[in-house]
Amino acid sequence: MYTLFTAENCTQCAQVELFLIENKIAFRKVNVDQSAESPPIQIFAFPALFAEAELLGYGSDIIEYAKKKSQTR
Repeated sequence: MYTLFTAENCTQCAQVELFLIENKIAFRKVNVDQSAESPPIQIFAFPALFAEAELLGYGSDIIEYAKKKSQTR
């Protein structure tokens, strides 16, 4: 399962989250402004998608990653 790290007042975070939901991609959301949990590595941009400790993408790159991943299934 993926972990999506988001931040408050983040338009791209909302867009990526909606895309993942609409495409039935399982993920766990962590809002870094509301949680003591932080990403496994230091990051400076949100949203950020991880598979365990591996960073898969930032921002709208997450949508492109998910589209490519679904094409390979």
